[in-house]
Amino acid sequence: MAWAALPLSSVPLQNLRSFPDVRSLSWPTKTLCVHSHSLPRHASILLPPATAVATEDSHQQSAPAADSMPPLPPEAKRQRIAICDKLINVFSSRKMDEWRKLIAYSRQWPSLADSVLARILDKAQGAATPDEKLALQRLHRRLNSVHEELQIYNSLLQRFKDAPRYDWESIVALHRSDLIPSFFEHLENTVGGLSAVPREQAELAEMVAAVEASVAAHDQVSQDKDTMLDANASFSELLQAESMEAADATIDKLASDGRLNPALLLTMAKAYSAARETDYTKEEVKDVMAHLYFKAKEKFASEQPAEVRILKHLLTMEDPGQQRASCEEAFKPGAEVQTDKEDFLSTTPERLLTTMDAVLQAFDSQRGKSTMAGEAAGLMHPDVINRMRMLQQLVRQHFTAIPN
Repeated sequence: MAWAALPLSSVPLQNLRSFPDVRSLSWPTKTLCVHSHSLPRHASILLPPATAVATEDSHQQSAPAADSMPPLPPEAKRQRIAICDKLINVFSSRKMDEWRKLIAYSRQWPSLADSVLARILDKAQGAATPDEKLALQRLHRRLNSVHEELQIYNSLLQRFKDAPRYDWESIVALHRSDLIPSFFEHLENTVGGLSAVPREQAELAEMVAAVEASVAAHDQVSQDKDTMLDANASFSELLQAESMEAADATIDKLASDGRLNPALLLTMAKAYSAARETDYTKEEVKDVMAHLYFKAKEKFASEQPAEVRILKHLLTMEDPGQQRASCEEAFKPGAEVQTDKEDFLSTTPERLLTTMDAVLQAFDSQRGKSTMAGEAAGLMHPDVINRMRMLQQLVRQHFTAIPN
């Protein structure tokens, strides 16, 4: 069973002496998603049906500001004003709580937002009465506030889309304060706007569920303040290593002492994210932090029981034939062997079924809400649970005498 090779670095750890005190950092989490798909593009329907345009490319791009756009021909300008007036009427007739959904469902809003907001101010200037002017100014202020809020959410959503899945937990670590209920409400609205493209809708829904699981695991681990303080001390100990080789040895020792836990990975994820996303950190320091973080993740994963690691590997496969062939290999008795590129693991059908039963019982008892921290949280995703149930049937049917 192959595991991805990790990046190495020979940068001395003395370069980390000026790294920010991790006690001043808010805490992230460790969550592994055992399946990966191409990330979805953004799509939705338009606010005014008369202006809807069907397209396969549903990637939502930020529109250039109105001031930076070339002047429109007179007829095109009249058409744009008419569209803006229709949208202004829509927003004026709807409650503010509905605006977020309307915008999330709209593909044209990014290209029309500046024009609509400018048109509201123009109409306010030409208002016939003070009350009408005040109402338009209030509409502009509130709509602009919602627009800016959703721009932030779309930017954060794009960060997850652009990042490989193994980096999502570090994004959660750095942006936990932004991952609030209204952010997830916007994502749910965005998913709803993809009804015309079911595949993209399913992919984005899966992504949202994975991010929610990461946030839940983050909060669960960070609630134990004493454990987090111990993790902070362990991380400080790691940074005292005089070389990369010494740091690797420290990680191995932390693992053998039982101190390489989700709380420490949480701390390291935050430090890794902070180093990677600041312009004031030297590239060599970023390389060191990346090495330490991924080395710790690899070591933590290797400490898991063979059944859990084999199960996760099997769940990455969608073809039942491939799963069955891999099960046959996994059920062959043999010693566990670890190399730089591969780990050779084995188990029995009964032990693998016991592991699956435990995960499924935990899922059913919590109605899908994971109580597991770290790597195990990835097994609690509903899509993974469905695949696990099918894998359970496959193992029972072909490798045991247990009836389905």
